[in-house]
Amino acid sequence: MVVTTSILLIALWHLAATTFKKPYLPTPAQVLAELYWSLTGGVLVENTLITLRRVVTALLIALVLGLPSGLIASRTAVGRSLLRPIILATYPIPHVTLIPILFWILGVEWSKIAVIAIITYYPIALSTMEWATRAPREYEDLVKSMGGSRLHVIVYVVIPYIIPGLLTGLRIAVSTAYAVVFIAESFVLTGGLGAQIEYNWSRLDYPALYAYVITLSALGVLSYALIWALEKAYMRRLL
Repeated sequence: MVVTTSILLIALWHLAATTFKKPYLPTPAQVLAELYWSLTGGVLVENTLITLRRVVTALLIALVLGLPSGLIASRTAVGRSLLRPIILATYPIPHVTLIPILFWILGVEWSKIAVIAIITYYPIALSTMEWATRAPREYEDLVKSMGGSRLHVIVYVVIPYIIPGLLTGLRIAVSTAYAVVFIAESFVLTGGLGAQIEYNWSRLDYPALYAYVITLSALGVLSYALIWALEKAYMRRLL
Protein backbone atom coordinates (compact mmCIF):
# COMPACT_ATOMS: atom_id res chain seq x y z
CA MET A 1 0.00 0.00 0.00
CA VAL A 2 2.77 2.42 0.97
CA VAL A 3 4.84 1.53 -2.10
CA THR A 4 1.86 1.91 -4.43
CA THR A 5 0.95 5.28 -2.93
CA SER A 6 4.56 6.48 -3.19
CA ILE A 7 4.78 5.46 -6.86
CA LEU A 8 1.51 7.22 -7.60
CA LEU A 9 2.63 10.43 -5.89
CA ILE A 10 5.97 10.40 -7.75
CA ALA A 11 4.15 9.85 -11.05
CA LEU A 12 1.80 12.77 -10.34
CA TRP A 13 4.76 14.91 -9.32
CA HIS A 14 6.59 14.08 -12.58
CA LEU A 15 3.46 14.81 -14.59
CA ALA A 16 2.97 18.18 -12.91
CA ALA A 17 6.64 19.14 -13.29
CA THR A 18 6.79 18.26 -17.00
CA THR A 19 3.42 19.88 -17.71
CA PHE A 20 3.86 23.23 -15.98
CA LYS A 21 7.67 23.49 -16.37
CA LYS A 22 8.15 25.92 -13.51
CA PRO A 23 11.59 26.40 -11.93
CA TYR A 24 10.14 25.93 -8.45
CA LEU A 25 8.79 22.49 -9.42
CA PRO A 26 11.74 20.30 -10.48
CA THR A 27 11.19 16.78 -11.72
CA PRO A 28 11.74 13.78 -9.42
CA ALA A 29 14.77 12.86 -11.55
CA GLN A 30 16.39 16.25 -10.89
CA VAL A 31 15.82 15.92 -7.15
CA LEU A 32 17.10 12.34 -7.17
CA ALA A 33 20.26 13.49 -8.95
CA GLU A 34 20.75 16.21 -6.35
CA LEU A 35 20.29 13.66 -3.56
CA TYR A 36 22.91 11.44 -5.18
CA TRP A 37 25.50 14.21 -5.53
CA SER A 38 24.84 15.51 -2.01
CA LEU A 39 25.17 11.99 -0.64
CA THR A 40 28.34 11.08 -2.49
CA GLY A 41 29.84 14.48 -1.69
CA GLY A 42 29.23 13.96 2.03
CA VAL A 43 27.18 17.14 2.48
CA LEU A 44 23.91 15.29 2.99
CA VAL A 45 25.33 12.88 5.56
CA GLU A 46 27.12 15.65 7.45
CA ASN A 47 24.03 17.83 7.77
CA THR A 48 21.75 14.88 8.53
CA LEU A 49 24.00 13.88 11.43
CA ILE A 50 23.98 17.47 12.76
CA THR A 51 20.18 17.55 12.72
CA LEU A 52 19.88 14.07 14.27
CA ARG A 53 22.29 15.03 17.05
CA ARG A 54 20.22 18.09 17.92
CA VAL A 55 16.91 16.23 17.80
CA VAL A 56 18.10 13.21 19.81
CA THR A 57 19.81 15.39 22.44
CA ALA A 58 16.69 17.54 22.82
CA LEU A 59 14.40 14.51 23.06
CA LEU A 60 16.59 12.92 25.74
CA ILE A 61 16.46 16.13 27.76
CA ALA A 62 12.68 16.33 27.30
CA LEU A 63 12.29 12.69 28.36
CA VAL A 64 14.53 13.04 31.41
CA LEU A 65 12.56 16.10 32.55
CA GLY A 66 9.10 15.17 31.29
CA LEU A 67 8.76 11.72 32.86
CA PRO A 68 9.58 12.64 36.48
CA SER A 69 7.76 15.97 36.36
CA GLY A 70 4.67 14.26 34.96
CA LEU A 71 4.80 11.71 37.77
CA ILE A 72 5.30 14.38 40.43
CA ALA A 73 2.46 16.51 39.01
CA SER A 74 0.02 13.61 39.16
CA ARG A 75 1.16 11.49 42.11
CA THR A 76 1.99 14.02 44.84
CA ALA A 77 -0.14 16.64 46.58
CA VAL A 78 2.43 19.38 46.05
CA GLY A 79 2.78 18.43 42.41
CA ARG A 80 -0.98 18.50 41.82
CA SER A 81 -1.35 21.90 43.47
CA LEU A 82 1.77 23.60 42.07
CA LEU A 83 3.48 21.78 39.20
CA ARG A 84 0.41 20.59 37.32
CA PRO A 85 -1.09 24.12 36.96
CA ILE A 86 2.28 25.44 35.80
CA ILE A 87 2.59 22.77 33.10
CA LEU A 88 -0.98 23.35 31.89
CA ALA A 89 -0.63 27.14 31.97
CA THR A 90 2.67 27.26 30.06
CA TYR A 91 1.75 24.62 27.46
CA PRO A 92 -0.11 27.01 25.07
CA ILE A 93 2.80 29.49 24.92
CA PRO A 94 4.39 29.68 21.43
CA HIS A 95 7.77 28.54 22.73
CA VAL A 96 9.52 28.88 19.37
CA THR A 97 9.49 32.65 19.95
CA LEU A 98 11.99 32.07 22.76
CA ILE A 99 14.79 31.35 20.26
CA PRO A 100 16.27 34.90 20.33
CA ILE A 101 16.26 34.96 24.14
CA LEU A 102 17.75 31.47 24.37
CA PHE A 103 20.35 32.51 21.81
CA TRP A 104 21.56 35.29 24.11
CA ILE A 105 21.56 33.05 27.19
CA LEU A 106 22.82 29.72 25.81
CA GLY A 107 24.61 30.57 22.60
CA VAL A 108 23.86 29.38 19.08
CA GLU A 109 24.05 25.60 19.40
CA TRP A 110 22.40 25.06 22.75
CA SER A 111 19.63 27.57 22.01
CA LYS A 112 18.53 25.32 19.14
CA ILE A 113 18.61 22.21 21.29
CA ALA A 114 16.87 24.01 24.16
CA VAL A 115 13.89 25.23 22.13
CA ILE A 116 13.35 21.71 20.72
CA ALA A 117 13.60 20.26 24.23
CA ILE A 118 11.15 22.79 25.67
CA ILE A 119 8.53 22.16 22.99
CA THR A 120 8.88 18.36 23.05
CA TYR A 121 8.79 18.32 26.85
CA TYR A 122 5.07 19.00 26.96
CA PRO A 123 3.70 15.96 25.06
CA ILE A 124 5.85 13.72 27.25
CA ALA A 125 4.97 15.42 30.53
CA LEU A 126 1.26 15.69 29.73
CA SER A 127 0.98 12.05 28.60
CA THR A 128 2.79 10.88 31.72
CA MET A 129 0.66 13.09 33.93
CA GLU A 130 -2.66 11.91 32.49
CA TRP A 131 -1.80 8.20 32.35
CA ALA A 132 -0.33 8.19 35.86
CA THR A 133 -3.63 9.43 37.31
CA ARG A 134 -5.39 6.39 35.79
CA ALA A 135 -3.09 3.69 37.18
CA PRO A 136 -5.13 0.72 38.52
CA ARG A 137 -5.94 1.33 42.17
CA GLU A 138 -6.37 -2.37 42.91
CA TYR A 139 -2.74 -3.04 41.94
CA GLU A 140 -1.58 -0.11 44.02
CA ASP A 141 -3.52 -1.44 47.02
CA LEU A 142 -2.01 -4.90 46.46
CA VAL A 143 1.54 -3.53 46.54
CA LYS A 144 0.76 -1.50 49.67
CA SER A 145 -0.83 -4.51 51.40
CA MET A 146 2.45 -6.38 50.88
CA GLY A 147 4.36 -3.61 52.66
CA GLY A 148 5.35 -1.68 49.55
CA SER A 149 6.21 1.99 49.76
CA ARG A 150 5.12 4.80 47.44
CA LEU A 151 8.31 4.21 45.46
CA HIS A 152 7.38 0.55 44.99
CA VAL A 153 3.97 1.60 43.70
CA ILE A 154 5.59 3.95 41.18
CA VAL A 155 8.14 1.39 40.00
CA TYR A 156 5.95 -1.72 39.86
CA VAL A 157 2.51 -0.30 39.02
CA VAL A 158 2.55 3.23 37.67
CA ILE A 159 5.56 3.16 35.33
CA PRO A 160 4.63 -0.11 33.58
CA TYR A 161 1.08 1.20 33.17
CA ILE A 162 2.06 4.56 31.68
CA ILE A 163 4.55 3.23 29.09
CA PRO A 164 1.97 3.09 26.23
CA GLY A 165 0.93 6.68 26.98
CA LEU A 166 4.55 7.73 27.33
CA LEU A 167 5.37 6.25 23.92
CA THR A 168 2.37 8.03 22.42
CA GLY A 169 3.62 11.30 23.87
CA LEU A 170 7.08 10.52 22.54
CA ARG A 171 5.66 9.92 19.04
CA ILE A 172 4.00 13.33 19.13
CA ALA A 173 7.20 14.87 20.48
CA VAL A 174 9.30 13.34 17.67
CA SER A 175 6.97 14.68 14.97
CA THR A 176 7.08 18.10 16.58
CA ALA A 177 10.86 17.98 17.00
CA TYR A 178 11.54 17.76 13.26
CA ALA A 179 9.27 20.72 12.57
CA VAL A 180 10.95 22.79 15.29
CA VAL A 181 14.48 21.82 14.25
CA PHE A 182 13.85 23.35 10.82
CA ILE A 183 12.86 26.66 12.41
CA ALA A 184 15.78 26.56 14.86
CA GLU A 185 18.36 25.67 12.22
CA SER A 186 17.11 28.26 9.75
CA PHE A 187 17.29 31.00 12.39
CA VAL A 188 21.10 30.94 12.48
CA LEU A 189 22.74 28.89 9.71
CA THR A 190 25.23 26.65 11.51
CA GLY A 191 24.64 23.41 9.67
CA GLY A 192 21.82 20.92 9.64
CA LEU A 193 19.06 20.08 7.19
CA GLY A 194 17.02 23.14 8.16
CA ALA A 195 19.99 25.39 7.42
CA GLN A 196 20.47 23.72 4.04
CA ILE A 197 16.80 24.21 3.19
CA GLU A 198 17.01 27.90 4.07
CA TYR A 199 20.32 28.33 2.21
CA ASN A 200 19.15 26.67 -1.01
CA TRP A 201 15.82 28.51 -0.87
CA SER A 202 17.69 31.83 -0.75
CA ARG A 203 19.75 30.70 -3.77
CA LEU A 204 16.61 29.50 -5.62
CA ASP A 205 18.27 26.10 -6.00
CA TYR A 206 15.01 24.19 -6.08
CA PRO A 207 16.33 20.63 -6.71
CA ALA A 208 18.61 20.97 -3.66
CA LEU A 209 15.77 22.52 -1.65
CA TYR A 210 13.48 19.58 -2.44
CA ALA A 211 16.27 17.09 -1.71
CA TYR A 212 16.78 18.39 1.83
CA VAL A 213 13.05 18.74 2.48
CA ILE A 214 12.59 15.10 1.46
CA THR A 215 15.48 14.01 3.69
CA LEU A 216 14.11 15.87 6.71
CA SER A 217 10.63 14.48 6.05
CA ALA A 218 12.01 10.95 5.76
CA LEU A 219 13.76 11.29 9.12
CA GLY A 220 10.50 12.37 10.73
CA VAL A 221 8.54 9.49 9.20
CA LEU A 222 11.16 6.88 10.10
CA SER A 223 11.48 8.12 13.68
CA TYR A 224 7.70 8.16 14.10
CA ALA A 225 7.42 4.65 12.66
CA LEU A 226 10.15 3.34 14.98
CA ILE A 227 8.42 4.59 18.12
CA TRP A 228 5.06 3.38 16.82
CA ALA A 229 6.57 -0.10 16.31
CA LEU A 230 7.96 -0.04 19.86
CA GLU A 231 4.56 0.94 21.19
CA LYS A 232 2.82 -1.88 19.28
CA ALA A 233 5.43 -4.41 20.43
CA TYR A 234 4.95 -3.38 24.05
CA MET A 235 1.16 -3.66 23.74
CA ARG A 236 1.45 -7.14 22.20
CA ARG A 237 3.64 -8.16 25.10
CA LEU A 238 0.91 -7.14 27.54
CA LEU A 239 -1.79 -9.15 25.77
